Order: sequence, then C-alpha cells, then structure tokens
Amino acid sequence: MSGEMGWITAGWLLGFAAFNAGLGVAWWRRTRAERQFVRSSRRSDVDPIQAGWWLGASWKGASAQREGYAAEVAVRLLVLAGHAQADGSGRITLAPGQHSTPEDPALAALAACLGRDEGVTVHELLTEPRFTPFRTALESRRAPLRRCFGAYRVPALLAAFVVSFAMSMNAMLMGNGFPGLSDQDPGWWTLLWMALWAVLSLLAAAWPPEASRPWPLFTRRCRAALARALAGESPESAYMVSRGAFPPPTSQASAAGANVRRTPDGPTERTGRGDPAELIDDTADVDVDHGGGFVGGD
Repeated sequence: MSGEMGWITAGWLLGFAAFNAGLGVAWWRRTRAERQFVRSSRRSDVDPIQAGWWLGASWKGASAQREGYAAEVAVRLLVLAGHAQADGSGRITLAPGQHSTPEDPALAALAACLGRDEGVTVHELLTEPRFTPFRTALESRRAPLRRCFGAYRVPALLAAFVVSFAMSMNAMLMGNGFPGLSDQDPGWWTLLWMALWAVLSLLAAAWPPEASRPWPLFTRRCRAALARALAGESPESAYMVSRGAFPPPTSQASAAGANVRRTPDGPTERTGRGDPAELIDDTADVDVDHGGGFVGGD
C-alpha cells in the first residue's frame, strides 16, 4: 500500500471510528437519568407493580411499559391479599367481609373503585372514566425508562456506507489501486468498495436492535420481584383475572359470528383445551432474543 493510500485509509477510518464514538457519547448522555434510576433501584427490591409496567406481559419478549399488564398485576396482588375476588368471566369484585385499606396507594385506589362497582374487568379499569383515580395511581408507579433501546444500528450502517464509498472515490480520483490486487487499476474501486462496506458494517452489530429492551439486569430483577410477590397465587386465579384484560367482542363481530353457518359434516366439538391450568401453560415463557453487544449502564 502506497503512503498516499495509507493516509487516505487512515483518515476515513478515523472518521468512521469518531462517528461511532459520538454515537456512544450520545447514548451515554441520553440515558443519564435512566442509569441513575437503575443504580438507585439496586438498593431495594423492585416494586411488583413497577415490575409489571416494565415487563409488559407474562411472557419474555413482550413490549415494555404496558399499562394493561401493570393493572393486571395490581388486581392479582389485591386478590392474593384477600381484598378482592375474580369470577370465571374475569370480573373483579371486593371480597365479602370487612377488610382494612391496603397500604399500597395503587391497591388502595383500586379497592376504593371496586367498592363503588358491582364488578369490573381489567379492561374496564383502563378505559372507563370512573376508574381515573386508579389509573393515576398506577401511572405514578411507572419506571422512568424508555421502552426500547433506540435507533443506533441504522446510523452505524449509514456511516459504514458513506465511509466505504467516499474512501473508494477518494482513492480512485487520486489514482490509487485497491490494496492487495496485482492489477492496480483504480477502476476496481467501483466494485470492490462494497466489500469494504460489508466489513465496516459488522461494527453495527455491536449496537442492539432498535426495538430491543434496554437494561437487561433490571429486567431480570423485575421478573424475580414479580415471581416473589405472586408466589402464593393459584394458576386459576391468575387465569380468571387475565380473562378480563381484553375488550369484549363487538356486537358486529358477534352478529357476523352468528351468521356463519356450520357445514353439516363439520366437527361438532370445539378443538383445543378448556382447562384453565392448561391454557395458562400455553403462555409459557418464549424468549425472543433482542440482544446485542452494546447494552451498557446496567
């Protein structure tokens, strides 16, 4: 490699390294408050309602910061404490008898809402105006963390494209051949710059995908905290509460279903399993790996 080509290569590669270093600094500054929260949370156990917010669902790989699962966790905690009960349709009511007000503010707001209602589902808790006090208390328990890592791979890939193409054009205009080829015709850069782009693009793999959940250690602590808080819960109770987490079918959908005619020789029995415990088993953890080489700060 000629001295001129060496300077060209070194200059563009230094620019590429500086760009990726700038991405790292931007991420570091952007997540400063989040890193402080994660560090402070290590001094105590994670709040189970806050853990429900962050986990987003009972299975791994679910989207973070989902209000529906946080509300479901709050209801399950209230049922586990004996203050409420759920029926087979997913409707929650206060348990018979006198009960003291729960110490947890979100659970106390939930119990107060249930005391003024004959029965409510998790979905109604999240949508109807009369349950605003509970939703306000629930929102205050949300962890101040962003739900996904952010777009860093795309800028890294674009930087690799710009550097590889610009380096090739720079070398070709200066009359330098591609390093390592016996034929030092500068025209080879018009094709072989793509090989250089493929090599530089590998650095983008150090950044996690945009939709991946950050703070993996905090995620594991949330799963452990929720497992401890709900350790005494029966699978049937969890299943009954979760049944009310989804909106009921609309009247149009019901009418459309009623108009569907069953074929005479079709099966007369519904397929699938109806046992609640078996249905719960169907939601076993399915881990979607969103990992990457650069997670940092946790």
